[in-house]
Amino acid sequence: MAGIGFELKQILKEQSLLSVFKTFGYSAVLSSGPWVISMIIILGIGLSNIYISRTGDPNNIMLQASVTYVSALALSSIYTGFTQLPFTRFTADRIYENRAYLILPNFFGTLIVTILIAFAIVLPLAIFLFHNQSNLFILLYIALFVVLSCVWMANILAASLKLYKLVILFYLLGYGSIYFCSIVFKEYQVVGLLLSFLIGNGILFILLFLGIVYFYPSSSSINKKLVRFDMYRQNFGKFYWKLGWSGMLYNMGIWIDKVIFWYSPVVGYMVIDKLHASMVYDFPIFLAYLSIIPGMAIFFYRLEVDFAKAYDNFYRAITKHGTLKQIKQYKQDMIDAVKRSIQEILFVQGMLNLLLFLGAETLFEILQIPKLYLPLFYVDVIGVQLQLGFMSILAYLYYLDRQKDALIYTLLFVVLNILFTWLSIQLGPYFYGYGFSVTLLILFVSSIYTLNQILQELDYKTYMLQ
Repeated sequence: MAGIGFELKQILKEQSLLSVFKTFGYSAVLSSGPWVISMIIILGIGLSNIYISRTGDPNNIMLQASVTYVSALALSSIYTGFTQLPFTRFTADRIYENRAYLILPNFFGTLIVTILIAFAIVLPLAIFLFHNQSNLFILLYIALFVVLSCVWMANILAASLKLYKLVILFYLLGYGSIYFCSIVFKEYQVVGLLLSFLIGNGILFILLFLGIVYFYPSSSSINKKLVRFDMYRQNFGKFYWKLGWSGMLYNMGIWIDKVIFWYSPVVGYMVIDKLHASMVYDFPIFLAYLSIIPGMAIFFYRLEVDFAKAYDNFYRAITKHGTLKQIKQYKQDMIDAVKRSIQEILFVQGMLNLLLFLGAETLFEILQIPKLYLPLFYVDVIGVQLQLGFMSILAYLYYLDRQKDALIYTLLFVVLNILFTWLSIQLGPYFYGYGFSVTLLILFVSSIYTLNQILQELDYKTYMLQ
């Protein structure tokens, strides 16, 4: 990511208000990716149904389509979570070895594996979930799951491209197509909306794929294989199992509280065949997720500009025989970068949260959401802010190659979220959302302590434990 960080820093050097908006605007889109942008598009389509559509039962149709799409989004993110981080690490290792020509063939190989396994997973799953739906509906769901899985994998490399302006344009074209197609295919109801999601994500994947092929050309003179599977071979080192499991567990931790509410007999209900939703829980938590876009932009910028530079200086000083004074200074720069990023995230998100709390009633009126859900929304806003902080700490742990620590914390994320979410449902409506927020408060505080210990001992362990 250091390349994109350098590009963003160059924009900020223009020292104008526009350059600030451009820098953090690019950071927001690149860091948000398919997950948050998809939620914005769903919200936009929903608002169109509320204020524009006059036929049928648009709200129920939108709910069915949204739940179906979100289920595919959730399952595909969990499934590909096992491959995303290992492939990121594999790519970084090949760049470090000056063998970047291996990245594109292995990207092709990873896509093939992803598609084959995704199809094997989703085919029986779709038949099980949608036993009362048409074959066309099931086919669209299968295709959507496969395409979303490919989008997750392509997004890994795309976010690191120096062609960041094109990548952002790709996002706009892909997700803009979803909105446009939802209007064109409105008369086909749920099937039309699913087709819109499929077309938009398909366009996004094709554009990202072409951008990656353009940026990572495969040298036929050095590498004669168009498709390679080196990430899974012993001669390139063992598969990064800890990264794989921690990536999958983190995505599972994000979704597990929602699933518990969906299938709880107290607050969940059937939406379409075996797919459930929770009117009480879903709207507030998804709205809360949209509030972390500014914090994600700041974190992305600080990680890829400040921390990446200090990290590179530190290890360069070690490998190039720098002085002790230089090594200690660069280590302190890393610590300062971490402190600065966390402080800025908490400050900006805290200010935004205050504005949300003040304007929440008006927002709920616009979206036609019952004000009964306001207390849960307040709790969820705090929870997603803590999740952003926890995600930031995990990113630093990955940077420092503390895979075991990251794996432990992501496992705790799943276990504690299950436990506290179940407990919150048992305690009653006033405690909804507290399971998610308390889990992340515990993880955020404890992971900060762990990261601090690692950074303080970094120079000692680099030398003394080799």
